Amino acid sequence: MTYQRFSPPERLRNVVDHVWLVESAPLPQLRQEILIPNGRPGLAVALGEPGTRHDPVTQVEWPNAASVFGVMTRPHVLGQVGTSSYAGVEFTPWGLGAFGLSALVDEVQQLGDWVGADAVAGLTTELQAEPFGPGRAERLAGFLAARLTTAAVQPVVVEAVHAIDELRGQVAVAEVVRRCGTSYSTLYRLFRRSVGIGPKQHAEIIRYYHFVGGLLGGPADAAATLSALHGYYDQAHAARDFRRYTGVSATQFLAVQNGIAALMHGRSVQDEPSDDA
Repeated sequence: MTYQRFSPPERLRNVVDHVWLVESAPLPQLRQEILIPNGRPGLAVALGEPGTRHDPVTQVEWPNAASVFGVMTRPHVLGQVGTSSYAGVEFTPWGLGAFGLSALVDEVQQLGDWVGADAVAGLTTELQAEPFGPGRAERLAGFLAARLTTAAVQPVVVEAVHAIDELRGQVAVAEVVRRCGTSYSTLYRLFRRSVGIGPKQHAEIIRYYHFVGGLLGGPADAAATLSALHGYYDQAHAARDFRRYTGVSATQFLAVQNGIAALMHGRSVQDEPSDDA
């Protein structure tokens, strides 16, 4: 699997975290991977054979052809067969609002429902015409920049997200409120309006996300140590959150294909060097 990520142009930096590209050799049979929550909305466009995106809780399945999706509070399962090639974007937690979209928490919206089928077809053709690399990423960023309605966001939301990210989710909301110099009710209202979830739930997702990153980078029996390192009360608490956000146990997760999860955490999966590494 080859993976690259790129910093967005200046105009998008308040609402887009990065642009990414991924390709793999043709898959002769169905490959499924767990897509874990990371507190960020995203967008993905299939340039090869579209896969599927499945919510194991609701049993809803979407085509992974060209879609935009909100912050996830539970895992999705990606299915892929044939030629796998995607271009995508990871937004900042509040980024969808800058394009006139709702937060879409745990939802997937087809890109054509937003910009129209002709625009999606044109974008796909343009991206396919560019070789894998920065030119393709620039095309996708330009497509989004043309549809930016406003980059304004409440500063208190940005400060709260930065505080939660800085401490990897291991922070009480009361401390976030203190850092932001506001009240809990004000922070909750603005955060939920911009991100779609409250600051406490966002912190839980970020803490869990880093917990999984530690598992991917460590030995298979590292769960007990990690539960302490990542602020969980005990290993049982860590195990409950793991199943809640992935749908499987830590042992099962480490035993299955989790290349996408590794890429999200910066682990090497035969990836190419990034321009912003």
